[in-house]
Amino acid sequence: ENLIGSAFIAAPIIWATGNLVLAMNLTALATCVLCGSGAFFLARPWGLSTPAAFICGLIFAFAPPRFVRLGQLHLTAVQWMPFCLAFLHGYLERLSTPDAPRTAHPSLEAGGARRDLLLALACFSLQVLSSGHGAAFLAIAIALLLAWRIAFGQPIAPVQWAKDCGATGLYLLAPSVWVMLPYRAAQVDAGLRRGYLSDALPQLPDFLASPSRLHIALNAAVFGRNWNAEADAFLFPGILCLVLAIVAVVTWRRQPLRGDATWFFAMLAVVSTVVFVSWPIEVWRYIYWLPGFNFIRVPSRFILLVMLCLAMLGALAFERLTMRRPGRARGAAAAVLSLVLLIEFSTHPFTGVPYPLDVPAIDRWLATQPAPFAIAEVPVPSIGNLGAYERHHTTAMLHATAHWQKTVHGYSGIRRLLHEQLYEALTAFPDRASIDRLREVGVTYVVVHTDAYAPDAWRAVEPRLSQSTDLRFVHAEGAGRVYAIVTPPPER
Repeated sequence: ENLIGSAFIAAPIIWATGNLVLAMNLTALATCVLCGSGAFFLARPWGLSTPAAFICGLIFAFAPPRFVRLGQLHLTAVQWMPFCLAFLHGYLERLSTPDAPRTAHPSLEAGGARRDLLLALACFSLQVLSSGHGAAFLAIAIALLLAWRIAFGQPIAPVQWAKDCGATGLYLLAPSVWVMLPYRAAQVDAGLRRGYLSDALPQLPDFLASPSRLHIALNAAVFGRNWNAEADAFLFPGILCLVLAIVAVVTWRRQPLRGDATWFFAMLAVVSTVVFVSWPIEVWRYIYWLPGFNFIRVPSRFILLVMLCLAMLGALAFERLTMRRPGRARGAAAAVLSLVLLIEFSTHPFTGVPYPLDVPAIDRWLATQPAPFAIAEVPVPSIGNLGAYERHHTTAMLHATAHWQKTVHGYSGIRRLLHEQLYEALTAFPDRASIDRLREVGVTYVVVHTDAYAPDAWRAVEPRLSQSTDLRFVHAEGAGRVYAIVTPPPER
């Protein structure tokens, strides 16, 4: 995944503490704050009051379908979507009504329409760098926003748009291209072509499933069953979210549709939902191959875009229900509604587990050696033991953060033939074939974790290590040993 955007948040934490688990957790939690702030920011240019915008931010930050994605950093980091849409809406509004005052964000008044466009482009690039899924969702939302506004009278001014974008805008968009081109090249090189997965579409239990304590209790009382046990995803947005969305549509009053938030976000929610439902027609079957869509393996992840729409509709409903109330009463109503929403969303106790990151002393010793070098770590579990095999790779990746040098280990959903051949050979290390394989891919050192071998296996491997002419013992520390791969003399 392209997580460079999240690395901007994680890097200072890693530099300050050296704790990758802490950095991961704080980065994931930061996405909640940023998603909430972004949704709040999105609501304001559409004319919503501060209390209504707060409701919008709270729903998008903490509604279960988005909040439970905390463990999937590439999915929870969708915080730049609302910021980008807010600035793009502001830009288009300024172009269509250049004399209208802008009161939602007075601090940005000085820059004018062009500043809004440039900030929208910057937020788009940040989203691309933070989450490929978020980038696909945002691209769809932008396309529909432009189509909506043009359909209802937005002047089409390509020359003005290009002028406002200028070289600065192209520079801001450049990171999106930089990250997508290598990904596309790797995709082609690996032969990755997503086929249609009929079982990828969610079923009824998924739409009713939720980790919320209240939802679990209501499901048991109403349906007499635990939908969570049958579901593959948590897609139920919440009772209040749905009620407020309906209220927003029912209480709509006629106004120009071009800048109307109610029907635009209702339309966007419907389109996003149709993508991943199987009734009345499996739309996904016909669009999964399109650029952007072919990046997404599980279409139900479009629920993240749906939740942003429901957050906006919920805020619009609150705005209309309290518009005749004085400021203090509206603030009090927002506080009460926020409390009720949090009670409904609550998944307490949070299902986190302790995860200590203990890097072996031998890997820390490697950090003192001259760079660059490349390593492999053994023993390697059999590829047939998939769970142990995957854990070995992720553990070795974490070990490599002690020195940040190249490693042959890594986790991916795409496994090349070379990958499989290399690790099949490594199960027989230290035989000649496995060492030749490591030499071919440029490995400098082999880290041997003696405590990871079964006692009988280690007694068989240890003499072979000392007798090998292809390996040179370098260092031992704790239960780890480092062997250098000997370069054979050139043939005469």
